[in-house]
Amino acid sequence: MIAFIESAQASILLNRLILLFILSISNTVWGVNSIAIIDDSHDVSNISQTGSYFIDKNKALSLDDISSDEYAKQFRPINSDYFQLGMVEGNVWIRTDVAIRTIDNTPVLLEINSPRLQYLDIYLPTLHKGQVQVEIGGARPYNNRQVKSPHYIFSIPANPPPVFTLYLKLSSHLPINADIELKTLSRISQDTQQELTITGILIGILFTLFVCNIFFYIKTSHPMYLIYSFLLVGIVILHLSIHDQVAQFFPNQSNIQERLYNLSSLACLCAIVFFSRLYLNTKAHLPNIDKILIAVGSINGIFAIIFSLTPNVLNIKVLSLIVMSTLILLTIHAIIAFLKNIPFSGYYLAARLTLLTGHFLWILSVYSIIPSVVLFEWGLTITIILEAMIHFSGMIVQTSPLIQKNTLKSQYNQTEVMDFLSDISNRLRRQINILGGGLSHLEQVTTSKEVKPFITSSQTANNNLKNIIERIDLLSDIKDNTPPEQPYPQPLNQLIDRIYNNLQRLDQDNTLIELNTHNTDHVEVLQNATILQHLIESLVQEFKHFTDQTLTLDISRHESNRDGITQLEISCGPIPSRIQASSSFDLGMHYILLLIRYLDGEMKTLESERCINIKLPISVHIRPTNNDLAQQQHFNIILFGQPDEDLQKALSILQSHSNRIEHVSTLENLLEHLELPEKRKSGSIILVFDNGGHIPHVTQQRLMPLMRIEDQCLLISNNVKMSLDYTRKLGFDGLLTCAELDSQLEQQLSKLIQKGDRLKNTSLSRINPLRKTP
Repeated sequence: MIAFIESAQASILLNRLILLFILSISNTVWGVNSIAIIDDSHDVSNISQTGSYFIDKNKALSLDDISSDEYAKQFRPINSDYFQLGMVEGNVWIRTDVAIRTIDNTPVLLEINSPRLQYLDIYLPTLHKGQVQVEIGGARPYNNRQVKSPHYIFSIPANPPPVFTLYLKLSSHLPINADIELKTLSRISQDTQQELTITGILIGILFTLFVCNIFFYIKTSHPMYLIYSFLLVGIVILHLSIHDQVAQFFPNQSNIQERLYNLSSLACLCAIVFFSRLYLNTKAHLPNIDKILIAVGSINGIFAIIFSLTPNVLNIKVLSLIVMSTLILLTIHAIIAFLKNIPFSGYYLAARLTLLTGHFLWILSVYSIIPSVVLFEWGLTITIILEAMIHFSGMIVQTSPLIQKNTLKSQYNQTEVMDFLSDISNRLRRQINILGGGLSHLEQVTTSKEVKPFITSSQTANNNLKNIIERIDLLSDIKDNTPPEQPYPQPLNQLIDRIYNNLQRLDQDNTLIELNTHNTDHVEVLQNATILQHLIESLVQEFKHFTDQTLTLDISRHESNRDGITQLEISCGPIPSRIQASSSFDLGMHYILLLIRYLDGEMKTLESERCINIKLPISVHIRPTNNDLAQQQHFNIILFGQPDEDLQKALSILQSHSNRIEHVSTLENLLEHLELPEKRKSGSIILVFDNGGHIPHVTQQRLMPLMRIEDQCLLISNNVKMSLDYTRKLGFDGLLTCAELDSQLEQQLSKLIQKGDRLKNTSLSRINPLRKTP
């Protein structure tokens, strides 16, 4: 019984404590002041804590309607330190009672800190009945403001009644965030000074970063620093527009704050996107993402202009959506770069996460999800400055020569690097020519079969060194935008044959190559034939196998359009497992990607098939099948000379010819071949190479009696001092230097064949030129 009584008493005590707790909460809620009081001990009063608000969704009610008993009961207390409603359709009315009880008649001011507010009307019905006292806001000129200040300030008339009512009407198509306070003049001065001090510190940090970036740009000439300098300027304008400190410079214009905010925010985002491309060298490391970044940056730039010129056309949520989408994309870009171990991606990822998080929290404060005046006023600027400091730290690391030894960056700019490579090329070229000449001499005088393989391998190594020099020179030409000139069209099949022969000349590993062509007959390449040749040669040299596995190269041409542009598709596979994406500046994959980009092509790696597919747009001309080649088959082409590099080059050029081609290495065999000219059914085009120790004019004197009227004789010499006039005096029909074989041999043969046809069809006998022994 006693235990039951004690239990009942404990239950009653618990119920009393719960009731006391509920009463204390109710007293706290209903005990909030309903009058804004300014006296000698209180120099500030927050209207959000004393006032109440009502939303007129139809924007149809006047002050008389709002102050009537019908609507007065519909006002709800704000009960907050900061008035935030987010996006609101209609007019927002705020009502509060004010009591000013200062002894010395200190001036009292109403301060509304809401820089993005479009319309603000202030009423004092107790003093001036239903007349509006002031009409201000961002959609109205700055000159409408009673006090010229970044905030909206209204001076309370002197000697007011002990208690009077204050009405505010707010309207905006932007989120409504307002810090509404009654302050004395001295308190407003202190708060303004404090805000300007913080702004000065933040702008000082940004100015310091700006000066450093300009200094780095002058020293390195890297556009990354220039773009980042523009970004810092945009951040300053963005901060000033958030705090409405720019409208004073345009006193008669409306919506200046909103226009500058839209322009600076999207322009900063555009600068961040293009800065990101350069910061991580996305064009080299992530080419597909690089194209997306270019598109996103351009879209932000376009919308920056649209939102600044017509701020009321598009909903502000569209701007917020664009900003958040871009930041999310950049964050994904940062994560991918970090996973691929791209240099300095760690700094970039930290900066992206900082900006994404800070901007997300700031957006929540803008749309009243997180009601914080500090976050709304200073959160975005501080976040961007933190991001800028992280980026700046990464840029200092990139620029530092001490740390740069283990990175892709160099203390030299791109121009200096290319000049250095060109200097290496020039210095090596002379030495390689000397080595080549020495090896050619040794090959001619050496009779030992044991020594000849070593000479052959040395010549192959020397050819590879020449090929490396050609790559360096082509790389330098592309960087200078001065590609090799192509005065004449190049037959595609001939180009492919030349590629195959060059690969055999450069091969050191007994590489097995299978080269297949499709739809390449009668096609002449009009531009960039040299670059195309280097690209295919580099592909085979880079992807060749060091085993007995065959590397298959398929070259196909698709149909041309009206402008003569056709697509050349190159498939190469299977590629060795050692081939990886290029992450450095080299003459391998980086060089191949550079040539592909220069030709406006694209490359895809098919991992499942271990194959690389390249598509290139090339300018071509389709020569009809019934061309002059069919009419030229009655001429034989005879190459006379020792089998050296120049003669092999000529053979590779003529490989696709339909004419009969023969090579003769001794003069006796050539004379024997040309015996009884009246019995020969075909004319002869004789290419005499001045490389075998024979005397050209003696050779010509012995050939002349055996030549038919249509026969032609072309001297190919390495003697640059030899003139065409002197050659013709010796009896030759033309002169060609060894350096001109690639560009001139086809044209010279065509001219000689046409000349032979004319001589054959004429009734005049051939006039032998005078021969004088020089």
